[in-house]
Amino acid sequence: MTTSQPAPGGQMPVGQPDAFGPPPGGQPMAPKRSKIGWLRFAIPVLVVLIGGGLFLFNYFTGTGSAQAGDCLSVTEFSRKADDPKKIDCGAPEANVKIGARVAGDESCPEGDYDTISMTGRMSYKLCLIINVKQGDCLKGFKSDTAGYQKVSCTDPAKDAELVKIANAADKASCEGTEATLVATYSTPPTTLCLKTAE
Repeated sequence: MTTSQPAPGGQMPVGQPDAFGPPPGGQPMAPKRSKIGWLRFAIPVLVVLIGGGLFLFNYFTGTGSAQAGDCLSVTEFSRKADDPKKIDCGAPEANVKIGARVAGDESCPEGDYDTISMTGRMSYKLCLIINVKQGDCLKGFKSDTAGYQKVSCTDPAKDAELVKIANAADKASCEGTEATLVATYSTPPTTLCLKTAE
């Protein structure tokens, strides 16, 4: 029969079981990580990303980046209307073109511009020209708030027809036409000769 002798200093040799057994409760447990703890960091990041994405979307599709020469789709000229959308000038919904963009407290250049004022982080005013070409017909032209809509010239709802467009701000450009209403704009120099419904 053999016996093990304690190593010098009273310690058991390496590889031998502890005479007192494992600590109560077995192996010490590692602290558990909360499965939703990452949300504390992810949610604020997600909010910033979504907010930034919406800002950029509105900037590029709305009026934030719009400049003179760009066209817009305006459904209504009122405070309760949806925000205008920047759109290709050849699209049927492109009913106005920006003649000038000025600071919110400035006046538009001389002319018969429709205006939209935007307030917020950036305050500015858009001075708008009706986006039409010779022969186009419109409805909503006589409304104080409705956006212009291009329609067929046989549409009974039409209330205006463009009979001539001139690249000069001169009412005399419409002489000799059937125009009953003249709109002039100094920037860019433009005259619209319109025949309106009775």
